[in-house]
Amino acid sequence: MRSRLKSTRSRGRVGVSVVVAGVLALGLAACSGDGGGTPGLDGNTLKMYTWIGGEADEQQWSDYIAGGEHADPNVAVSVSGPPIGDYYTKLPTVMRSSSAPCLVTFQNGRVNPYVQGLEPLDDLAKKNKLDLSAYSPAMLEQLSVDGKLYSLPFNAGPTVILYNKKMFKDAGVAEPTNDWTIDDFIATAKATTKNGVYGFAIGQASNPIATLMAADGHPWADENGPLLDDPNFHDALQLLVDLSNKYKVAKPLEAGGSFPDIDAFSTGQAAMEMQGLWDLQHAQENLGKDNVGIAVIPSKSGASKGFIGGSGFAITKTCGDKQKAFDAVEAMTSKSGLEFVTTSQASVPARLDALDAWSTNVGSPAFTAVIKQMTGDATPSPVPSNQAQLDTLLTQYEVDAFSGKSTVAEVLQQVKAGLAQ
Repeated sequence: MRSRLKSTRSRGRVGVSVVVAGVLALGLAACSGDGGGTPGLDGNTLKMYTWIGGEADEQQWSDYIAGGEHADPNVAVSVSGPPIGDYYTKLPTVMRSSSAPCLVTFQNGRVNPYVQGLEPLDDLAKKNKLDLSAYSPAMLEQLSVDGKLYSLPFNAGPTVILYNKKMFKDAGVAEPTNDWTIDDFIATAKATTKNGVYGFAIGQASNPIATLMAADGHPWADENGPLLDDPNFHDALQLLVDLSNKYKVAKPLEAGGSFPDIDAFSTGQAAMEMQGLWDLQHAQENLGKDNVGIAVIPSKSGASKGFIGGSGFAITKTCGDKQKAFDAVEAMTSKSGLEFVTTSQASVPARLDALDAWSTNVGSPAFTAVIKQMTGDATPSPVPSNQAQLDTLLTQYEVDAFSGKSTVAEVLQQVKAGLAQ
């Protein structure tokens, strides 16, 4: 049920083997039981459950583990898991299984619904004299619940606009500037909508709404949950609907599918998408490394702020060797570990002291300027404990706004009612 993938990357004596299970069968023990050993480990190797949707994900985890080994030769981690679309649905069952892993990962700070199965890291950090001030404060806040830290961040990538440079050139439009406005964006999307290709691909659920709100300094949620009654929330969703129905520059959202924006952009069916920087490598693989540009999120004012949604490593409560697990997490998120990763990954490291190495390795002043703007002036938003439910409801009802069955206001009321149940 498992296949072994050798990393294509080898530097010095560091070589990494990543264990990949394309579809995890609800108990990791179904493939290889603990056999009476330490819970969460396979011999001396820590088991990590994460999202794996293809070669880009496989390479990502291979690189982070290699970075951990670079910082600490004792690090040994294997990974398994489903594509991201199934990951959070399966995670609770996996964490409760008799063969639960020691390590799990979280994207966009989504630790809140899972804290009962996670080990708080504050005492371990103090015991190991880990300086938490070296990490992005925004990411530490996102990965904490009720003042307790549950995950150490490894990246702090903001959501950006990815765009197809060839399509821009063919349409005769200039590449985006770091002060472009919503009006500039719409004009660009109109110019690149032609020959059956849309100018923009719309994403599902809360991320595009939160990103548009953050660009103008409006948080999309507070400690009580998503701000569904905020006029800025309504306006952000309305803009997405208008891009399809009014301006005709985007395909309307339809029922079904997980990442219609990623699919459309990576296959050349759209000139732009609004996505986390984590998708850059995937897009480059499909469209060509030099053909994918990144831009700040357009804003009404032209002074765009960032929406950060990075990821982190966490330790399960059932892990039989939490110190060994913490050592691995600390190594994979260390300065030297993340600097090692930046040589092949485009994701922005969550450690402030590793940003210079990232900027050097990216090799593009334009990329660096975008990321520094998006991370240096970010709009902080807490991650609601009911975000998974919110995203499910938004995905269910927002299609009615695109089809004309409901207004945006009606959609938000349906979502609000669903959250109250």
